[in-house]
This record gives sequence, C-alpha cells and structure tokens, in this order.
Amino acid sequence: MNQALVKHNFSYYLSLMSFVVSLLLNLKRPQFVQLIVLMGLGCSIQVQAEILNAQTQLSDKKQSVMRICYEDKNNFPFVTKFDPLNHNPNSIGQLGTLADLIIIAAEKINLSVNMVRQPWKRCIQSLKQGQVDAIFAAIWTAERESWGVFPKLNGAIDSDQRLWRAKYPIFTQKDSNLTWSNGHFSGLHLGVSAPLGYIAYDKLNKLGVLPSNNLSAEEGFTLLARGRIDGYVIEQYIGKNIIKKLRLSQQLSSLPEDFMQMDWFMPVSHQWYQQHPELTAKFWQEMSEVRKLQGEAIFNSYMNQ
Repeated sequence: MNQALVKHNFSYYLSLMSFVVSLLLNLKRPQFVQLIVLMGLGCSIQVQAEILNAQTQLSDKKQSVMRICYEDKNNFPFVTKFDPLNHNPNSIGQLGTLADLIIIAAEKINLSVNMVRQPWKRCIQSLKQGQVDAIFAAIWTAERESWGVFPKLNGAIDSDQRLWRAKYPIFTQKDSNLTWSNGHFSGLHLGVSAPLGYIAYDKLNKLGVLPSNNLSAEEGFTLLARGRIDGYVIEQYIGKNIIKKLRLSQQLSSLPEDFMQMDWFMPVSHQWYQQHPELTAKFWQEMSEVRKLQGEAIFNSYMNQ
C-alpha cells in the first residue's frame, strides 16, 4: 500500500478508537462483551477488504506483456538473422533497426515485449487468431483491417505513427530493356516477381506480370541474373544487401522510378486493442517519437557494420 493509503488508514483507526473508548465508558459488562465480538468481526472484514483492494491495485498495475511476431528472414538492416529466443531480446544493436525501435519505445512506457519469429503469412494468421498481439512490419490496406488494427487519425491511416517509410525499386539486369513509368511496364517478356505475401506481390499479381513460380528474394535475384525473369521487387536496402551477399552487384541494378513507396506499421490484434486501447495508442506514439529522434542513427549503426 502507498503512503497516502497508510495515512488514510491511520486516521480512520484513530477516529475509531476514540469512538470505542467513549462508548466503553457507558456500557455494562454483557454489552461490553458483545461489542468486543462485533468489533473483532468488523476488523476482520476491514482487513480482508483492504487485502483484496491492495491485490486488485497490484493486479491493475501488473505489467502487460505484448507478444510480437516478425518474419523469420534476414531482412537486413531492418531485421537481422539473430533469433530473439536464442539471444537477449533487449540487446539493442543485434536484432535490426525496426526491432530496436520497438524495444526502445516499449522500455520508455514500461511495456514488456516477447518477440517471436515465424514465416510472414503465419505471423499474419497468428495475429488474426489472437495468438500474438502485434506484428511488424506491415503495409496498411483496407483488406488488412480484417485481421489487424492500424494507427488512425480522424478515421484515416496515421502515417506519422509509422515504423518506417520504405521504397521498393524494380531490380533488373543492367542491360535490361524493361521500363516502368506511370504504373505501366514495357519491354516485359518473362515477368516480374516479389516475395509471396507482400503487398508488392499482390500489386504485381493485379498487373498480371507475375511469373509462374513463387520466388524468394535469393531465388528471384539468382534467376534475374541468369535472365530467367525480367525483374524483382523488394525494399531497396534489403534488396541491395541480398544482391551483395550473392555477389551479383556487377550484374544487377534498379530502374529509376520506384515501383512503390509505402509506410510500414506495427498493427495489433483486434483482441489486444479491445483490451488495451490506451496502451496501444501510447506505444504507437512512443515508437513515432523514437523513430524521429533516433531512427536514422539506429539505421546507420547497422549500415556501418
């Protein structure tokens, strides 16, 4: 119990004792015994009530734990190969730019987070079923509101509370004839791919330009270098890192116009938001502040590794 509660109880019992002493001076013996019994019962009830009240206060103040899922791929510099289950999840500088932003923001509002890694589509399914409380990083669409709650302002998506703003170029061979302008491809022969489950994949599918096979980034860039597909779409820094790792930098480049620019968010489950609307809003706001104040420095710390 806090000091205010203790002070209140002391004043209460002092007043009670004054009343009892005054009453006892005017009572006969049988009445005195009855009064002592009643006082004992009353004190017992009072103590039990205060214990229950203290337990309730502690329960209310008990720290919530948010289960956060993110993709089990090395999407450097935003998420790294390190698994939070095998490393200290609070080790800033190991898990990636986005994970660091989230961890720092959570610490600032005294929120415990438990990070897990799964295939991206499984993260989405787990969020939908309430098996995890949040996922990152997700692009907003109206359809995605069926399984997640995104930050909004006056009914519209609030881009100020994004995790990050990302550019998605179209990677091609350096001597490719493929062009992209004003939402249209030209010089297309073999198709343009993107990771399955990503918004880029859905947009390419609507344009009717996907090749027959679903390709991971490594598979896509390998086939692109061999001239088996026309292009591959993925976030620019993730793509450049994979190309560097595959030693394809001399063969591949990107088109001048980006395929898309999108904001990344950390949506929460409907179940979590229903229980913690104020905490969620506070967390989103804190992440926005951390991104503005520390985001560039955190990002550069990974890029300079």
